[in-house]
Amino acid sequence: MKYRRSRTAICKRTLLFSITLLALSAGAHLPLFGDDEKPSLAPLLEGMKDAVVNISVITRENRVTLFNDWSGFRPRRTYRDVQAAGSGVIIDAENGFVVTNHHVIDQARRVVITLQDRRSFDARVIGSDDQTDIALLQIDADGLTELELADSDQLRVGDFVIAIGNPLGLGQSVTSGIISALGRNELDLLTAEDFIQTDAPINPGNSGGALVDIEGNLVGINSAIINPTQASGIGFAIPTNIVRVITDQLVEFGDIRRGSFGLLIAPLTKELADILDLTTTVGVVVTEVIPGSGADQADMRVDDVIVELNGKPIANNADLVTSIALLRIGQKFDLVVIRQGEPIQVEGVVQEYQRDDELVPGVYVDNIPSSHPYYGRINGVVVSTVDSRVNRSRLTEGDIILEVNRFTIRNVNELKAINLQKRPLALRVLRGTEEFRIFMQ
Repeated sequence: MKYRRSRTAICKRTLLFSITLLALSAGAHLPLFGDDEKPSLAPLLEGMKDAVVNISVITRENRVTLFNDWSGFRPRRTYRDVQAAGSGVIIDAENGFVVTNHHVIDQARRVVITLQDRRSFDARVIGSDDQTDIALLQIDADGLTELELADSDQLRVGDFVIAIGNPLGLGQSVTSGIISALGRNELDLLTAEDFIQTDAPINPGNSGGALVDIEGNLVGINSAIINPTQASGIGFAIPTNIVRVITDQLVEFGDIRRGSFGLLIAPLTKELADILDLTTTVGVVVTEVIPGSGADQADMRVDDVIVELNGKPIANNADLVTSIALLRIGQKFDLVVIRQGEPIQVEGVVQEYQRDDELVPGVYVDNIPSSHPYYGRINGVVVSTVDSRVNRSRLTEGDIILEVNRFTIRNVNELKAINLQKRPLALRVLRGTEEFRIFMQ
C-alpha cells in the first residue's frame, strides 16, 4: 500500500507538471486552474460552450414499393417524417450566423436550433455546399455568443484541441485530444477534402460541432468519424480556413460559384517520374489541357508536373482539386511547374465552370444512382440540381426525365446526343408516382 500511495502521488505531480507546461506553452494568461489550484479546462470552456448549439432536423423519408393493379406493376410512394440531431457553431453573433455540416441539414424540411440557455429558434438555411460539407444557417436571436475563427494553417501536429458537440442527441458534451495529422485528403468522403485528423473522441451527433484550440479559438468544424469497429481515436474536422471561404460565398451569393482551370491530371507515380526523368514523386502530372480553357491560355502543357499552388505544396490530385475548388471565379493564382526537368512559374486564372449536364437553363441532370429506389427498374435521368435564378421550367430536384421528344432516355450520354436547343421540347417526367409532360417553346 505504501508503494501504491507513492506511485499515485508521483502520477498526480506528473499530471500537474504536464498541465502547467501546457499552460505556459499556450500562454500564461490561460485559465487552466481554478481557485483551488486544481488543473481544469472548465474556466476556458465557460467562455465558449454557449457558442455551440444543438440542431434538430426534420426530413421526409420516402419509400417506394410496387403494387399490382389491372394494368401491371406500378410504383407506390409513402412518406414519413424523420428527426435527426446534430451540432452547430455560432460564428457571427450580430447576424445570427451558425455554421454546421451540409449532411446535417441536407433535405431538411425544418431546422431548429437550441441554444445552451434552452431557447429554440427555427433556422433559415442561407446556403449549403456538399463538396466541402459546410452549411450556413441563420437565426433571429439576441444575446448570442460567437467563436472566433483561427488561422487553421497555423495548426501543428501535436497541438491540443477540444471537441464540443451534441453526440447521440444527448446534449452538449466536451472531449479533448491532439491534432493527429493535417491535410488528410484521400478519404473519398468529399469532393474537396483537406481534413484535420484528431484523436479527440467524435461521435454521431457531433457533426457540425466545434473543434477549438487551447486558446478557445475555432480551428475546425467536426465532420466525420472512422467506423469505431474498424479503428478508434480517428475523427476528422474541416479547417476554419475552408469554412471561412465557403461561408463568405454563401453570405454573398447563397451558393458556391466554382470555376475550373481546364486540366486533366494523374498522380506522379514512380514509373511516370522515371519516364519524365524526375527525382521526386511529389506532384501531379498534366495528361490533357482542355482547348480554350484557363490552362490553355496559361500555356500549360501535357507532361507538366505541378508541385505548388500559391506557395502550398501539391502532393497529389486531391491537393490540386481542393485548392482550385476554394478559389473564386476570376481569381489569379501562381503555380510552380516542372517542365523538362526545370521549375517554372505559371500564372493561372479560375474560369467559370461550363457544365455539360445541363438539360435546360438552370436544370442539371445525372444518371439514376444505385441508391435510388428506381435504380434498375426504370430508364431515365434524374434532376440533380436546379438553379432557381435561371430555371424557367416546372422541373424540380428529384424529377426523373423518361423521354425527350418521344426518345427514351436511359442515361446522360443518350441525353447529350439529342439537340436540346431545338424547340418545341417535349419532356415526359416522373415525379413520385405521377407522370406528366412538360412542353417548352
